[in-house]
Formats: sequence, structure tokens, C-alpha cells
Amino acid sequence: MARTINAEENAQREKKSNGFVAHIKDYCSNCTLAGFAYMANSRLHFTERIFWLICVIVSSLGCYHLIIEYQRSFPSRAVSIVYESLPPFSKWQFPSVSVCEVAHKGKLFHTMEEFIKGLGIDVAGGYPYEVESGIASILFPVLYNENALKGKCGIAPTECPGPCADCPAKDYRKILKWYGANCSDLFVECKLSGDPFDCCRYFRPLLTPYGRCYMLNSLQNNEPGSKHWLPNQLDPADRKAVITMVTQMEIQVNLMNAEDIPHTAFAPPGILAITPGLGKYMQFNQVIMTNDPDVREVDSKIRSCLFPDENPPTSVYKAYSFSVCITECIRELQMKMCNCTAFMYNPNADKRFPDCDLDGYFCLEKTRAIKPDSRVLLSNNKRNNESCGCLPSCNDGDIYTIYEPNIMTRTGNKYFNVTLDMPFLPTDQYRRQAIRSRLDVVVSMGGMLGLFLGASILSAIEFIYYFTMRPLNNMLRERSATERTNRIQLQERE
Repeated sequence: MARTINAEENAQREKKSNGFVAHIKDYCSNCTLAGFAYMANSRLHFTERIFWLICVIVSSLGCYHLIIEYQRSFPSRAVSIVYESLPPFSKWQFPSVSVCEVAHKGKLFHTMEEFIKGLGIDVAGGYPYEVESGIASILFPVLYNENALKGKCGIAPTECPGPCADCPAKDYRKILKWYGANCSDLFVECKLSGDPFDCCRYFRPLLTPYGRCYMLNSLQNNEPGSKHWLPNQLDPADRKAVITMVTQMEIQVNLMNAEDIPHTAFAPPGILAITPGLGKYMQFNQVIMTNDPDVREVDSKIRSCLFPDENPPTSVYKAYSFSVCITECIRELQMKMCNCTAFMYNPNADKRFPDCDLDGYFCLEKTRAIKPDSRVLLSNNKRNNESCGCLPSCNDGDIYTIYEPNIMTRTGNKYFNVTLDMPFLPTDQYRRQAIRSRLDVVVSMGGMLGLFLGASILSAIEFIYYFTMRPLNNMLRERSATERTNRIQLQERE
């Protein structure tokens, strides 16, 4: 009895095996792939069938090798940047401008000085310059020197002829807002191409790693077409690309791309105006970067850049740029070290990143994380614990100084004057173009498969059909035939 059962099981296995082999043979005989029909043709001599098997194997290996080489070369050949000429008399587009407050030679805005006086006096009974220097290093990051904050604010004096001044313990964001200079305190006059415009309407405030700045046409606190966006496209036939700013305080003026922010780690072209009554002048040139629409279809790691609207959802900024990425990397480093961040690295007071109090700043100073610019820049894309992995912006154009005279002009007033001039009509631009888009990948790989194996989209559908629908249909057909045979046999017995 046992032998009978084993024989039946072996017969069933053999039947299934023969059925699978027959199914494979049926696929090879009827598929559209080149050479497979010859291998499955039992009427041919076995040497011919082996010959075609070798041909199919060699063709498959060749196709595999070409596809692998194509994938390896894709990142280096998917995108290219060309330098091309512009049509004559193209319109000029003035770049974004940042105007940042600076504290020079211990001079702060008068309301800030009144606030510091209200904190107390020093041991000599005078103005607490040490406290002022400590507060200035927090409110004006460009003034900070390594390990200087502990010496200014770490030890509070006790033997004063009156109440001893000490650095505020917290609320630096509010202190800057309440006692610092606002836009109307800073600007006197602004002109573009000789036409005056409302400074405070178009220069929008923004906290940056450099300090508090006022940004003209920045994607970080504005957007094209809004009421605060200054029309900056100029026709060279009747307008000059010259902007003039007059302020009541010392300023640092920089030119940058619309998605960038001022940062202590970078030195974009600009002017430092710290002498009242003197006019500073600079000439510059700009080469913009344009992108073909197909560039967006290429993965960011392959094109090695990110568009401003490809900002991560966790970002506190509105647009992506390399300077923004470095800023957020530093903020993450500060959070990791001290569980708080310098408020200049968090422009919108995001609760996810609490502002540091004085003890938090001492922690940042101890870990050298208040302004770790060089450390972060050198570690970028190094794949270590402090690596940022920041990519440049795809719209990152080239702005550079071409002339900045050492002789400054006297204006006859106490104001600070800055003039930025682009004297020459731009004649060239960079253009990033996609050499290999998604369509190119499909066409190239389809061509390889078609050349070596005669494959197509229908071949893939055919393969799926033969190993899904075809076996199911055969099984249902066999079951139906078996049931029909059983019914006939039953009827004959009756």
C-alpha cells in the first residue's frame, strides 16, 4: 500500500515537473525574444540548440555589461554646464542686496546704550563697557571672538559704588527687537537707477547668522510679485543698474543671489561703511545661472544641486541655498551640543529649536559651537559626524567685484553712503542642461535590450503573461476538462 502511495506521489511530481518544463518550452517557442525559439525547437539537432544557447548567453552578458557601464557613467554625464552668449540688449536683473547692522568701535544704537546703562555700572562707577561688549558679541555675531563671552559675562562684579551691571540672562531676541535700530532708524534714502523708492517697503528684516539684516528681493522673507518685491528688471536702453543707499548707522552691504543669506562664513562682494560723511563705491558684474526644464527630472545627487523650492520640510527657511544649509547644519550641531541654539540661527523663533540663554551661550562657547564656520565647512560632504552634505543652489550665479576705488568721496553730511554699480551690459550666462533625462534612459536601455535580445515593452508584458495568466488559464481549462470527463463517465455508468 505504501509503495502504491509513493508511486502516485512520484508520478504527480513528475507530472508537475514535466508540466513546468513544457511551460518553459512553450514560452521559449512562442516568445518574441531572439534566439529562444531555436533553443526550444526539438526538431533541430542538439548542437544547433546549444549554439543558440551560447549566443543568447553571450548577448545577455554583453547587454548586462553595457547597462552597468551606462549606470556608472550616468552621474558624470547626466548634466552639463555651458557658457553661452546672451542676445544683444537683454534686460538686466539687479541681484539681491543685504544691508546688515554692524557695531563698530564699541558704538551701539542709542536706545541699546540706554538699555545697558539701566543694567548698572562697573567697578569704577562708569559705563559698563565689558557688559556692552558681551551683549554686542551676542547681538552682532560678526564681533564674536573665541572664548571672549565668558570673560565679559562670566564673572559679575560685586564691588561697585552702585548696582553692578551684569549681562542679561535671557531674552536676547526681544532685547534686539526692543532696543535695536528698526528700519526707519537705519535708512535715510534708497535709489535704483536714479529713481528713489521706499526703503522700508522693499528692504525686509531678517535674522541671519551675520546679525540682523534688511534684505532686498530675498526669497527668504519675500516672493516675486508681492507688494514688497522691488521690480529689478532693467532695460539697458533707458536705465542704469545702479543702487544707492544712505543710512544713519554703520552697515555692511552685500550682493547675493535671491536664495542666499548673509553668513559669517562667507564673504560675498560688498562694502563696509563705517565712516560717516564718506561715500563708498563699488562696481560689480553678474553672470546668472539658468536651468533647462529637464534638469528638474534629474536626481539632485546626480545634478549636484538643489533648487530653492526643494527645501526640506523641516527647514525654518523658505528657500534652499548653500548658505541656508550650512546655517541649519550649525543649528543642528548646537542643539546636539547644548540642547539650544543661538537665536540668529533661528529667524522665526521655532519652538523645535529653543533659544539659548546665557548659560546656553557659555555651553556653546565651551564646545566651540557659537560660530563653528570653518569646522563645518571643512567637514561638508566628508561623511563624518559633523558632515552637512550641503549642495549648492541650482540658481547659484556668479557675482564678483570688478572695481572698488580706495579713494572715498566726502558727502558733506553725517550719513553713511553706499553705491553699487553694474556698469557693463551682461553678455554671457551659465546654462545647466540635462544631457540624459528620464526619456533618454528609457530609450538608451531599450535600445540595448533591443539590440542584443530583440526585447521590447511587449516582451516584458509577454513574460508576465506567460507566467501568471497563461498557467492559470491552463489550470482552469484542465480542471474544466476533468470535470467534463467525470460527468460523462458518471452518465455512462448510470
